[in-house]
Amino acid sequence: MGMTSIRPETETLEGLREALAKRSRELDVLAEVASRVHGREDVHQILEIALDEILARFDLTSAWIFLGDDREKRLRLAAQRGCSREWLDEVRDHGLQECLCPEVFWTGHRMQARNTLQCPRMPTIVDGLREPVAHACIPLRFEGPTRGVLNVAARPGQVFSDDELRFLETLGHQVCLAIERADHLAAERRRNQEARAMAAISKAIGGSLDAKDVLAAVGRTAREVLQADRVHVLLGAGAERMTVAYVSDPTLPGLRVGDNLDLCALEAALHVSVLESGEPAVVEDWSADARVNPNLMETWAARSGILVPLSSRRGLQGVLAVTCETPRRFGEEEVELIEALGAQASIALENARLFEETRRALDDLKSAQNRIIQNEKMAVLGTFASGLAHEVRNPLNSIALQLSILERRTARLEEPLSSQVRDLVGIIREEIRRLDGLVGDFLLLSRANRVQYRPTEMEPLLDEVVRLLRPEAREAGITIRRQRIGERLGSLVVDAEKIKQVVINLVRNALEAITESGIVTVEDGLLDGRATIVVRDTGPGLPDGVDIFQLFVTTKAKGTGLGLSIAEQIVTEHGGELRAENDPAGGARFTISLPAGAPPVASGRP
Repeated sequence: MGMTSIRPETETLEGLREALAKRSRELDVLAEVASRVHGREDVHQILEIALDEILARFDLTSAWIFLGDDREKRLRLAAQRGCSREWLDEVRDHGLQECLCPEVFWTGHRMQARNTLQCPRMPTIVDGLREPVAHACIPLRFEGPTRGVLNVAARPGQVFSDDELRFLETLGHQVCLAIERADHLAAERRRNQEARAMAAISKAIGGSLDAKDVLAAVGRTAREVLQADRVHVLLGAGAERMTVAYVSDPTLPGLRVGDNLDLCALEAALHVSVLESGEPAVVEDWSADARVNPNLMETWAARSGILVPLSSRRGLQGVLAVTCETPRRFGEEEVELIEALGAQASIALENARLFEETRRALDDLKSAQNRIIQNEKMAVLGTFASGLAHEVRNPLNSIALQLSILERRTARLEEPLSSQVRDLVGIIREEIRRLDGLVGDFLLLSRANRVQYRPTEMEPLLDEVVRLLRPEAREAGITIRRQRIGERLGSLVVDAEKIKQVVINLVRNALEAITESGIVTVEDGLLDGRATIVVRDTGPGLPDGVDIFQLFVTTKAKGTGLGLSIAEQIVTEHGGELRAENDPAGGARFTISLPAGAPPVASGRP
């Protein structure tokens, strides 16, 4: 009797002990999983930890997890333990095909497969088995849509009890909660990083109106935020006329700053589609995308990327491309961020363009004002010079005449007095010649704007200048050379005498600049549609910080500082430009640039 009453109590106590031990193991698993996944942001690590704890605590060998979302309409293998290589290869190559997991994912209800009728993929899932093994399919969800499916294989010949399935479902809730927490942490970190990046790029863009600085800031930010490998920016009016404006990796063939690209000829269909549609393009694996040229993909070291258009009020102006060397899935937030960077870059480029146009207009206005002021100064000075030359030359002529009389009368003096007088007379005569030359320069200044235009063959004119000055050059040990640059110059409508005067002045200055033997080169030709004459020498070059075209500014000991001012005025009257610079190879270079067409309407003709 006593035995019959004690046995049930004993069985009840044993059952309670087993139940408590089971619950204790389950709580240990939950606690360990919670402890190990706390604060982690890597979803793959969270799943690996969950699988390890489940298999270790319950002495099992195989488990696997699929993840997915409603937008993708598919599941992907995210973690596994103990699955056969054959099945893993099949899932990678062909996807899940017919399987129990999609039903669990979409319904959110747990299930248990016991045979091939319930799961057609059995028994090939678990490594080393050739007969069906029951496995639990547990939805990963927590107060929201299903995130994935947890699969755990039972021991051969056994199934999971309802309590075990409920526990696995509880564990699935915890895993899903950890995933959501990781997503929130990653999203918060990404938003903070994006906010810092956008603030940094706004500061960089706001602090510079130089397009190169703007694009460099955009490129750095895009690479940092997306952890991408490369960024390039193409700008242009159309797909056939694009220019590489920025590239983060200058070693890529065909992608160097300044390179001109014909995207149609390159068969860069993806870039072309972005330019034509004005819509961004996202490619997770370029090798599997029909829009991508595989040869170009290999050349530019890209397997995935985001391309966004750069647009302004004038329309599309380019494309921003962020690429990675490996296939990669991009989230909506990442695409939106690159679009925001593209918008920022577009605004900054438009501002830089407007600033550059304004700066050029201001420079042109300043140049025009300077020319007007200079012309007015030259006109006033020319009037003054004309009167002054007349008043000075008469006394000079009188002095020269009296000096000749003095020379004849002192010729009979005895030595050494005769030699002393001759030396004094020579000094006086030299100074008279110098003053007469100065008066001549002033007269040229007064007549510089009296231009007589006639059709003139330029090459014979320049050849004549070289012939005139070659004896002078030979005496100084200097060689004068003639060369052609660009196309043949031909005939120009110019004042031949005044252009000849300018070239003689430049060549003579070059001869005087060379202290020892050297070379003076006179070049001519059509460059970029303009008649160009270049006089360059192998002398010491031009001094820094000296405007040699200003009146009375000279680098010569006995110069008047009028020659180059007169030369510049004559060239300006012809609608041209006279530039002076140091030649990279050494010496000075003077360039006359004249319009190849008709002479300017507003001329100084009498």
